[in-house]
Amino acid sequence: MKLVGIVVCLNGNHEFLIIRRSSIDERAGEWTMPGGHIEESDDSIENGAARELKEEANLDCSVQNMRYLGSNGKNKYYFWAKEWTGDVNIDKPNPETGKIEHDQYRWATIDDIKEIDNSKIPIYLLEKALEMSENETDS
Repeated sequence: MKLVGIVVCLNGNHEFLIIRRSSIDERAGEWTMPGGHIEESDDSIENGAARELKEEANLDCSVQNMRYLGSNGKNKYYFWAKEWTGDVNIDKPNPETGKIEHDQYRWATIDDIKEIDNSKIPIYLLEKALEMSENETDS
């Protein structure tokens, strides 16, 4: 089972970046967050998660700006991106397959995400990211 790194991006309006899998995916139409399989060349889960964020959403985030949120207890590791640069673009093809993996993105609140039927996004980790971001702001 391959390890998966997933990045939670939270904007100043308490909205999270979510992306929808395109028709090429077996889970087409499912809303998720940027992330994917960690490769040997990544050297760490964090590096792989940052690479996936760039590939899937065109956002750059250094490992130093990522904070560990949690895991699903199996193979998925979630990180909150404190800061990133770039503009979201999901129209870039995957560098290995040449296929566009996502067909839509949006910034959504936790309440918005709870209303989405086709999503397995772990709400408790989004709440943790929101709490972490508020604690960072307070200090």
